[in-house]
Amino acid sequence: MKTLVDWLAHRLWPFVVCLLLYVGFVGPALISAVSTVAVLAGLALLVLLVAWGIVLLRHGFTHKE
Repeated sequence: MKTLVDWLAHRLWPFVVCLLLYVGFVGPALISAVSTVAVLAGLALLVLLVAWGIVLLRHGFTHKE
């Protein structure tokens, strides 16, 4: 499981796909939902995407070929 997480954390295309899915479909539906649990789930997913983006940015700036 750790290798899958490491692989995903350092690849740009899975992040872009997840970000587009979130922005296009999942995020607006969850954040504007009537249920508090759905809103919290949408915000938690947003926090995970932001954390993933930070990991990608740090890897991009510190990666040495």
